Amino acid sequence: MNKGALFLILLIAFGCKTQKHAIPAKTTPKAAGITPEFSKTEVLATLTGKQINYNSASIKAKAGLTINNNSHDVNMNIRMQKDNAIWVSVTVIAGLEVARALITPDSIKILNRLESTYISKPFSYIYQFASREVNFNTLQDIFIGNALAGTLSQSSTVDISTGQTQVKGTLEKLAYILTFNQSNNLIQSNLTDPAASQVLSINYSEHRNIGNQEIPHVISIKSNAGNKSIGIDLRYTSVGLNESLDFPFSVPKRFTLKD
Repeated sequence: MNKGALFLILLIAFGCKTQKHAIPAKTTPKAAGITPEFSKTEVLATLTGKQINYNSASIKAKAGLTINNNSHDVNMNIRMQKDNAIWVSVTVIAGLEVARALITPDSIKILNRLESTYISKPFSYIYQFASREVNFNTLQDIFIGNALAGTLSQSSTVDISTGQTQVKGTLEKLAYILTFNQSNNLIQSNLTDPAASQVLSINYSEHRNIGNQEIPHVISIKSNAGNKSIGIDLRYTSVGLNESLDFPFSVPKRFTLKD
């Protein structure tokens, strides 16, 4: 569980009215798909228009964590204040919290309640497990189901076939392939850093209408970095947008700092 909780941080390897939205039983109807007659500018504008717009997000999820073939089933409570903070609480049976994390653009903090230890590191700590092109915005984009910042640009190439749209390109050393369905929802992100032998694959499905926006409720993340293999399968059970949130994080006196 120590490694499982740590993964949530590393990947995580990487003026609106407050409302609580119930998850509907069915997905929203499909929108008109992009056709080959669209120009690249029109395609990118359409896909950009489908990105999730939010100030804050509150997510509850069931998660299956796999680290080098060791598996754990946990519950996760994820809170995000856009561009400012990501807070994660990991619980097991009977709601027992085993780990808590707070990520900001500058820092990563982790409480390990099983060992009574904590970690406080600069955000660069994540680069032991992920490409240097992965940043704070990358993490929040992954959790909410958005394309990574900078990928929907004119420097990308666009391929359209069989009701799907692929956007390909590079961000510095990071190569990406994004796949969108006929409703223009992101359904897969493949990110590769060949020089570092790092691969991150994210699959999104079961998009549901939350506040007139289609948010994926099943997310599968697979990461390979050198000899480390990490996976997380998330099933969202509750999603709220633009609520007033808090991000409690304090270190008990009995906890010891761990390198």
